[in-house]
Amino acid sequence: MFGPAWRQGTGAERLNPAIRLPHGRLLVLDEVTGIDRTGGPRQLGRIEAVQRISPDDWYFACHFPGDPLLPGSLIVEGAAQVLQTYAMFLGLHLVFPDAEFQPVAGRPGTLTMRGQVTPASSRLRYVAEVTDIDLLPRPTVVADITCYDGDRAVVRIHDFALQVRERPGTAYRPEAGGRPVRFLGRHNAAGDPSLVNEFHLAHICLGDLPTGMGPEFAVYDGRRSPRGANGDFKYVDRIMSLEGSRDAVTDGARMVSEYDSAPDSWYYHESGTADMPNCVLMETSLQAAALTTAYLGSILGDPQETYSIRNLNGTATVLRDVDLRGRTVRHKSTLLSTQRLAGVILQDLAYTLTVDGEPFYQGQSLFGYFNDAALANQTGLDGGRLVPPWLDAHPAAEAQRIDIAGDPGWRRPRDGDGLHLGHGRLALIDDAVLVPGGGTHGRGYVLARRRIDPADWYFARHFYLDPVMPGSLGVEAILQALQVYVMRSGLTDGLGPARFVRPAGVPMTWRYRGQILREDPEMLFDLHVSDVRRDDAGLVVVADANVWKRGLRIYEVSGVALAVRPDGAA
Repeated sequence: MFGPAWRQGTGAERLNPAIRLPHGRLLVLDEVTGIDRTGGPRQLGRIEAVQRISPDDWYFACHFPGDPLLPGSLIVEGAAQVLQTYAMFLGLHLVFPDAEFQPVAGRPGTLTMRGQVTPASSRLRYVAEVTDIDLLPRPTVVADITCYDGDRAVVRIHDFALQVRERPGTAYRPEAGGRPVRFLGRHNAAGDPSLVNEFHLAHICLGDLPTGMGPEFAVYDGRRSPRGANGDFKYVDRIMSLEGSRDAVTDGARMVSEYDSAPDSWYYHESGTADMPNCVLMETSLQAAALTTAYLGSILGDPQETYSIRNLNGTATVLRDVDLRGRTVRHKSTLLSTQRLAGVILQDLAYTLTVDGEPFYQGQSLFGYFNDAALANQTGLDGGRLVPPWLDAHPAAEAQRIDIAGDPGWRRPRDGDGLHLGHGRLALIDDAVLVPGGGTHGRGYVLARRRIDPADWYFARHFYLDPVMPGSLGVEAILQALQVYVMRSGLTDGLGPARFVRPAGVPMTWRYRGQILREDPEMLFDLHVSDVRRDDAGLVVVADANVWKRGLRIYEVSGVALAVRPDGAA
């Protein structure tokens, strides 16, 4: 019905035989007339369906003789079938081998009846507006549903919730060692079976660790433990294979994982670039690498410790430009080394990202697990010394001060070339100071600032019980400062309609020695333009950069690169 991606076997090998609509007299719906995946007031989905009414329908003879009415319970059943259809459309059942639809225990809904349906009616129309979709603790969809007889609303159901749950006795999670005893139900778009899937990744990031990774992780029940990014900042969907053992975490252990980049993902709409934003590309690679170390059980040898995970260093290179909308990104992560110190575990990993078997991004990165004492002893990149931005040492430099937060024009395509900064969640820069010909390389300099709000969206997503600003968003803010430089410097004059993209073949290297926390008032960052070059494809600008908080320099990034390509250029 929905396509090959929903296939889970046939005949005796078919999975999820109970996931279907009822048949016979209990099949209420006749037609689903529309499904909009991003419709409704919360943009989570809108579904319309029709039930045709005939005076000869069986229920009129039963309910009630002499006063025939369509039972309200059958209208509620029709509403349930609308939700069941949408749950199947979303593929919520695909994360299990043998599941069934269930109501959500303990979650109240509200039913209001405002009319009767008699044999004189000919057609009921169900309209469902989805208000919540979640994988925790089990895949769930919630909607407000209205049933219309003509233009008259006869039934309204507020917060109607439906759950997809494993049937009793069904294997639904990995066992000891992180390996399931039998297939857990999820294939990727190519038909390959996964080891664990979106349901388990949701638990790893925000739910029950034993459900996500296996019973050994029950030692962290009720405690803080390293987690992955969650919600709309989670960019790993499933683990396809694992080479390595929790009994002995050894160099050479490998994980293959995947991320499906939906074409309507929020970051494509809110980015100032024409492709996947750099922050998402960094995150999907680093999240996959960090998941490799976590799933191998790197911290299980010290169950008494409470660890946090941090990325420390890295180098990554775009190998080729590729449009990732609607594509599956495959990560291949390899553990290179492990070093254990007092309160610290350091692990170095290499990773390659591919699409359709062809590499397009590769890198290497160092991660650290830190106990609370080790994490508290952070002194930045300069051993606790306050190293000010370049502009502080050059107060006489001719500078242009730019209010970005107060000028919405920066976030809209500008006249002439159409270039603009990110908006919404990717509005990461508030104001900037630009010095043409400034900086350590004499090619141009920008000092910029972002005010930090404890309610900023990313703190809740990165990480659960350990909120820090993702380093990738700090790098994304630097890239936006570089976009400001390009847009203000006149470098694109005469280029015509253009777009910002990632240039291939420019390695970017970073070092992190601190984090932006909720209590920090602001993030200060600067960049020093190191190269400006033109080629047949357009313009490439490269810079080195730094990030400060409370006077401490905490990030150092080199090879920050931005390309400007004419619209339509490869």
